[in-house]
Amino acid sequence: MKKILVTTDFSTNSKAGIRFAIQLASQTKCELIFYNVLETLKSNAWIVNNPKGKKAEHIIRQEKLNKFIAAISKESNAAITKYKCVVENGIDVNTLVIKYTKLNNVDFVCASTRGAGVVKKILGTTTSALIQKCPIPVFVIPKNYRKSKIREILYSSDMADLNNELATVRKFATPLSAKIHVFNYEYMIEVDDVRDRLNKRAAKYIKNNIDFVFRKQNVENSISKHLQKDIDKLKPSIVVMFTKLNKAWYERWFLRNNSEEVTFDTKTPLLIFRKTS
Repeated sequence: MKKILVTTDFSTNSKAGIRFAIQLASQTKCELIFYNVLETLKSNAWIVNNPKGKKAEHIIRQEKLNKFIAAISKESNAAITKYKCVVENGIDVNTLVIKYTKLNNVDFVCASTRGAGVVKKILGTTTSALIQKCPIPVFVIPKNYRKSKIREILYSSDMADLNNELATVRKFATPLSAKIHVFNYEYMIEVDDVRDRLNKRAAKYIKNNIDFVFRKQNVENSISKHLQKDIDKLKPSIVVMFTKLNKAWYERWFLRNNSEEVTFDTKTPLLIFRKTS
């Protein structure tokens, strides 16, 4: 974890992502890139067509970003030793973010989210559009996040690619000295053969900083509803998911059998990795 790009639009909501990134950097010494897009279509027509005016507006926005980050850093009582503020001109924020991450070898993107829950109608929100398109992992930080040391990680696993996924989570957790709790939800957990198979797989990975929790999934409930209860009980610092973000994944996670939508409403940051298979 060397570089994290943190998006901001100067809103109150975006401060949550900045606070989270500052906390992460204080524990890992990674570089932070605070990134803002000056959307040209929203600018005055004269400025857009006048190179000098465009340059002047960019300078003003850059100064605003510098002051915005400095103020939040001061509020957080944390000195950021390795960071930079970047303003780019353009129209499509997500496209610009992804292009910047590729050109500058960024490892993670950090974005705040609006609304009552971290994930609501996940296939239709601005943040989720970034999650779907971004080739690197994305932190999704709820607007009510308050800075605290990252100590406990809840990794929600379907156990399908445990070896590779857990290795990825460990790589993230090790610099933080954070404990990993692997949670799995299984319809047939009460069946001896199923439970024994899961415990046998888990035994290969259990260490001082890794444990496993197997829960029965009620056929009437989405995984998100089960997970919400465990988040409320465990109160982890962050929740890790590996997703494909397709319709099948969405329905299994966020819909009941009767297709009623379920809002995943948590104050806990998410870290979302793309599934590789």
